[in-house]
Amino acid sequence: MKFLLYRWKAYNQNALEDALIKLGHMVDAFICEIDNLEEDREFEEKLDTYLYCHEYDAVISINYFPVIAKSCNRMGCRYISWTCDSPMLTLYTKSAFLPVNYIFVFDKQVYYEFKARGIKNIWYLPLAVDVERNDYILEYCTDKKYKADVSFVGSLYEKNRYDEMIYMPEYIRGYFDALMNVQMEIYGDNFLERMISDDIEEQLDGKAVHISGDEFIGTPALIVANTTLGMKLASLERKKILNMVSRKVHDTKIYTESNTDDIPLVKNMGKVDYIYDMPKVFAQSKINLNITLRNIKTGIPLRIWDILGAGGFVLTNFQAELPDFFEQGKHLVWYESHDDMMEKLFYYLSHDEERTQIAREGNMLVRKKHTMVERTKELINTVKKAWGLRNED
Repeated sequence: MKFLLYRWKAYNQNALEDALIKLGHMVDAFICEIDNLEEDREFEEKLDTYLYCHEYDAVISINYFPVIAKSCNRMGCRYISWTCDSPMLTLYTKSAFLPVNYIFVFDKQVYYEFKARGIKNIWYLPLAVDVERNDYILEYCTDKKYKADVSFVGSLYEKNRYDEMIYMPEYIRGYFDALMNVQMEIYGDNFLERMISDDIEEQLDGKAVHISGDEFIGTPALIVANTTLGMKLASLERKKILNMVSRKVHDTKIYTESNTDDIPLVKNMGKVDYIYDMPKVFAQSKINLNITLRNIKTGIPLRIWDILGAGGFVLTNFQAELPDFFEQGKHLVWYESHDDMMEKLFYYLSHDEERTQIAREGNMLVRKKHTMVERTKELINTVKKAWGLRNED
């Protein structure tokens, strides 16, 4: 089959492209910046022209772009999208219902939500990792500069919309602060959106939600919970956890572009390259912390797959889908409270053999069942079945 891959800054798009090629498919790349995700006439005209001049079985992208869906619909070309962000707010548009769409989401709760909305061509597909790429990078890694007792890779979201909303009434800010403080202590149920009233836009004088046109099919609560409270909560939670850990574990490192003045005992190692250096961090750290964005409702974030694919030990917050794929204490370790996290962190720092065995088992499981090639094969077989074609072996 022949695919046109929309290339942008997605971390895992190279792995998807490589997997498609390994499975015997042809892949061309389309590179053009999108100014407006919902309506961008210049981008759509360029893609329309390209699709008119070339023939593809489908356009494919990491994450969903309404402008691509609209162009594909005009040109009679199928569009496959696989989300790595959740919730994918661009899915909450009328374009998601277009018949050319074949949408894959990694969060099961989001999948059920959109099925209930009436979107037919949507499937649940967990994320995955390119273990062969990691093997190549780690095989030739001789330096040990990424060694650490505890490492965390990610943003602290110190610049977030919540802090910029200086016009917010104090009674609303107090309510939101209380909501975030409670949510921070609860794992397995993300309730922020459910606790925001339908009239939040009116209460904030129309300044909380920016929705272009009449394409949006979500709610103001969805926007506020994920773009405003979600990022602020991530900032608060990550700083709290890293301060807790670094006060007890001297060798705690963070790889980030964020300002770390609020976590002074953590060693800021700066930004790390996703493809060439991040696997080295995961492989050389005794414990890799994963702190999932609360915007991800039940799904397993890409970071967990990345750590396991590099042979690293994962200590993560609980997510509802983790038991569907992993055994607690065999493939990785999850915590259900901050106290539980600290207890498990100390335990596994002092039990080298057990920690190493868990990392090995997690890596072996990923190699057997959750590689990017296997997941891409599942994606292709799913769309082929929908198209009435014969599946691959």
